[in-house]
Amino acid sequence: MTVRNFALIDELHLQLKPGYTVLTGETGAGKSIIVDALNAALGERVSSEVIRGGADTSVTEAVFEAGDAARATAVLAENGLTEDDSSIIILSREISAGGSRYRVNRRVSTLSLLSEISRHLADIHGQHQHQSLIHEENHLHYLDQYGARAHLQLVGRYREKYNEFAAAKAELRSLQMDEQERSRRLDMLRFQIQEIGSAALQPGEEEELTARRQVLQAGEKLLTTLAEVNGLLAGGEDTALGAKDALQEAANRLSTVGDVDPRLAAAAGELERLAYQADDAARTLGDYLDTVEMDPALLDGVEARLDLIAGLKRKYGASVGEILEFLQNVSAEAERLCGSTERLGELEQLVKRLAVEAGEVAGELSQARRALADELAEGVVEELSQLGMPGAQFDVEFATTHDPEGVALPDGRHLQAGPTGVDEVRFALSANPGEPLKPLAKVASGGELSRLMLALKSLCARGAEVPTIVFDEIDVGIGGVTAQRIGEKLLALAQHAQVLCVTHLPQVANFADQHLVVDKEVAGGRTKTVVRELTEQERAAEVARMYGDKNGKAAMEHAEQALAEAGRLRAELRAQNETLQRD
Repeated sequence: MTVRNFALIDELHLQLKPGYTVLTGETGAGKSIIVDALNAALGERVSSEVIRGGADTSVTEAVFEAGDAARATAVLAENGLTEDDSSIIILSREISAGGSRYRVNRRVSTLSLLSEISRHLADIHGQHQHQSLIHEENHLHYLDQYGARAHLQLVGRYREKYNEFAAAKAELRSLQMDEQERSRRLDMLRFQIQEIGSAALQPGEEEELTARRQVLQAGEKLLTTLAEVNGLLAGGEDTALGAKDALQEAANRLSTVGDVDPRLAAAAGELERLAYQADDAARTLGDYLDTVEMDPALLDGVEARLDLIAGLKRKYGASVGEILEFLQNVSAEAERLCGSTERLGELEQLVKRLAVEAGEVAGELSQARRALADELAEGVVEELSQLGMPGAQFDVEFATTHDPEGVALPDGRHLQAGPTGVDEVRFALSANPGEPLKPLAKVASGGELSRLMLALKSLCARGAEVPTIVFDEIDVGIGGVTAQRIGEKLLALAQHAQVLCVTHLPQVANFADQHLVVDKEVAGGRTKTVVRELTEQERAAEVARMYGDKNGKAAMEHAEQALAEAGRLRAELRAQNETLQRD
């Protein structure tokens, strides 16, 4: 990650390692500024006020490993942004007083495209950050990710069957236009086919005609100029000798005195060579003169043909090649419409059959999801209790929409369906005892959403889907055993994803694989934020400071002991993860 001229940051190059990284430092040092800068690179809204004083622009850039982000890579490929070095994905943003400029893999991009890519690369959770849990369209995905491999295979089996149903349904709708509209469309297609076909276009014809027109338009000038040049070379009635004959005569005369001085003989040979070249040039010009045409009728014919092609280009394509491709497409459509009556009956039967088949799998998937939902709700409540939210309640709400043209479930219902099924899923939360369950956007604060996300991540092991997860002060308002549990869960989550956490609590920082400390420095009369990675000895001092006594011997010993215990847990988790991967 690279940041220049962003708030208190002068210039920062930050290399985040795999696993669990923490950012610590005194209050006001600028820890959240780093998260804000990352958010800016990911497309979040920022104002030009973030530009460091004295600078015209601010630049933020984030580099991700493409191998860990299959969905983001797919979006890149769909938009032609895959680089030769496809191992990384680079998102950057330049902020100025006039607005922002966005780039993806060094190419200029739109905000919407950059945001679409970034949402598959990072989840950032904090009081003022974008949070995917608020968006209910993501809830179904979390629920499915909670399922085991067999459930995900069921999701894939339904998607395949739905795609067959949707394709057949789309083709049926295209043929179910009323007869009058179909006739109008056929008339139009036949006119286009006749207009293009009668022109008998040939690939490359326009280029050949343009070159021929240029020659015809210059015919008189060519004839005059070439005749004059040919006269100078070959001679004529008004000249005694042409250039080639004069050169030859000069060579002959000089050769008679060549024995006087070898240099004269050499000069005679050079003149004779030039005479041969002039003769060749004269022959070439004479042959070209025979091909020059002055017929105005030929020029008119070429102009008329080019006008015809230009008229077709205005209607059907930017080149002759595109016009011929358009002809091929409309011919295929006309043929399909002509045979639509028979195909219509076939498709009606096919759609009915596929609606039943897709409905059977959709019903099976819906039942599986409802069973998973009960387990997930119970697990989330337990996780939240351990994360400092005792008494919280969580529920997965389901809804469906009737659609007579949708898939047919075994119980006789016809439901609206999409690639993910017939279920509309929404998470509901009661963060405090006695409060009713409500949608997350209406009841959850940033800290509560961060802990809920951590609970879901821990249960669903979704790290491979979004490879980088950032928690900005997830530990606000907690401490003690709850903080210890958060640290342990972040470490466990980091076995499947890159995790970055801004924290004030030593219990959360102890478990980090990489510890970065944020400080303020004054240089040249200006304050700036700096970040450095701590050594193990420096970590103990920083953790002791977080416990409240940086210089005390007891605090230092306590910090060293806590770091050692966390290190043992890290080793155990890595060993367990390696065993699971082998199995």
